[in-house]
Amino acid sequence: MASALSGFESASDGAAVEQASLALVELTLKAMTAAPQLSVLQLRVLLSVERHGPLRLGEVAGLLDLSAPSASRLVARLVDDGLILRNTPPADRRQVQLVVSAKGRRLLTRLRGNRQRDIDRVLDLMSPDDRSALVQGLAAFADASG
Repeated sequence: MASALSGFESASDGAAVEQASLALVELTLKAMTAAPQLSVLQLRVLLSVERHGPLRLGEVAGLLDLSAPSASRLVARLVDDGLILRNTPPADRRQVQLVVSAKGRRLLTRLRGNRQRDIDRVLDLMSPDDRSALVQGLAAFADASG
């Protein structure tokens, strides 16, 4: 990993974070091999519904900056695959709410587990001081980004 990070000393902070984030993206994409049926956009929809749900279709489109027809197609595929459920709340039967199904939660758990194992392997290659600094810095970054 040190070779991938060489040159950080001369790079701007933003460029260094960008380079490190690409390593995390690669680990995420590798973890997605556990769900080859999902596109990146489908995974984003599933994660958004899990994190912010229950959601209406328009809310999904807004969160992901998608057109309503695009969001509808993505959600329909996830519903067909049994990863998202459409629920109609009794208070307003005109509104359809999207929630992650048990099958969808199991899939996300498996993806996260794969990614976590790969991240742990990288962290094991780091010195304890570097690892601690990284964890502290990422927590601060996450807080600052909202």
